[in-house]
Amino acid sequence: FAESMVEEKKSEQCFESVNNTAEDHQHKKKKLLKRLNFEELGLDPPPELPSEWMNKIEKKGGVDVKLVIMKQMFPTDLNPHHDRLSIPFRQIRNEFLTEDEKTKLIEQKSITVKLMEPCGSESELYLRQWNLKNTSCYALTTRWKQVIKEFKQNDIIQLWSFRVQGELQLALIKVPYASASASASASTDVNGGGGGGGVSLKNQFCMCLERTKTT
Repeated sequence: FAESMVEEKKSEQCFESVNNTAEDHQHKKKKLLKRLNFEELGLDPPPELPSEWMNKIEKKGGVDVKLVIMKQMFPTDLNPHHDRLSIPFRQIRNEFLTEDEKTKLIEQKSITVKLMEPCGSESELYLRQWNLKNTSCYALTTRWKQVIKEFKQNDIIQLWSFRVQGELQLALIKVPYASASASASASTDVNGGGGGGGVSLKNQFCMCLERTKTT
């Protein structure tokens, strides 16, 4: 328990330091990146949660399943030094937190959450609130740098929330999309980053298995 508290404290200090110093630079850089058009890709409205994922959640006793966010993966989300997935308030599609959880985050405390990765494995991360100059966002931190090995720039992801005996848990999936031209265009505009495109659940499992072998 003591080691866990030390790890959380170190992660919190690193999280604040990295994001405070890089905030202005990343905000300007992000403006230069080309955002994928979800409507052109046939992703507006967002796809429903695949049945195999719903079955996995139900087997865990999960209820109250909600789409939290669907977003394009940017370099900052994939930077191991930042070690966080940003969840901007303005992009949140459904309210997924209780009032007590909101208060805890506003007070700059963290919430421990279990995350189902695209391959079905589970990680334990911290959910925090990050207050910027002009807006705020939530962020999944601590061990996120292990999860990002499954992703590349311009991947589109969905983050879903659900409750198991009242406890907040999350599921992260990749969203397939078929527009190669849109993917190539976005790759060019983000300085040669990897293109998008979804992968099947089977391939997601294989990537996670490979990640496990190399860590």
